[in-house]
Amino acid sequence: MELLFLPQNILRIAQGVLVTLQIALIAILFSCIFGFILGYLMTLQSKVLRSVCRLYLESIRIIPILAWLFIVYFGFSSFLNLSGIAACILVFSLWGIAEMGDLVRGAISSLPPHQSESARALGLSEFAVQYYIIFPQGFKRLLPSLVNLFTRMIKTTSLAAL
Repeated sequence: MELLFLPQNILRIAQGVLVTLQIALIAILFSCIFGFILGYLMTLQSKVLRSVCRLYLESIRIIPILAWLFIVYFGFSSFLNLSGIAACILVFSLWGIAEMGDLVRGAISSLPPHQSESARALGLSEFAVQYYIIFPQGFKRLLPSLVNLFTRMIKTTSLAAL
């Protein structure tokens, strides 16, 4: 126990916490931005667009994150010249985008259709329906899942040590 409180060990633990937060927060930022876009695209009526989004989602989900870390760090970084932290940010961002996209799709599609139908009947434009009706209600349903995803992302960054 006394080894934990040695100054050099506390410094190393603090450096590890900073690297974890750096990877997780940057990946969460990218996941939020592009995950919302992916999730919205997956709710549109275009079968081709939904199929492409579904292909991305399933291809990211089917391979474990540890395998993605090895593929990106040992495979892609040989010709992309990625550092270890950059490879981790890339992998966790791609994984987070896929997860976030599926959560956003689920939250939007769980809304009852009469919400948007009523707004259209009142004469709101399609943008106004999405902005004032669908997104606020979808975000309310999405919030618990977002907290869970962010927690999972922070916990999963421990794989970066490998």
